[in-house]
Amino acid sequence: MTNKIDKQTFGQSGASYVTDSGSATGEFCALQCLTDTAFTSVTWPELTGTFPTVTVAAGTVIYGQITAFTVNFGSVLAYKQV
Repeated sequence: MTNKIDKQTFGQSGASYVTDSGSATGEFCALQCLTDTAFTSVTWPELTGTFPTVTVAAGTVIYGQITAFTVNFGSVLAYKQV
């Protein structure tokens, strides 16, 4: 039987593809930037402070319990939690 962490690690819980000016809400465990990306907003209740307005390099993966985000420019693959 596959456990929760294995499903998240291998993307078996699904993902959302979000590009320029797009947004998503839900329960996400990771955001993978497929191209250089900037976020307009990121809702991450466990984050201390605010998510910086910077360009995140392609290939970067941001791990956390993220519940919503909006992409200013770029493309993101958002991995869903179980």
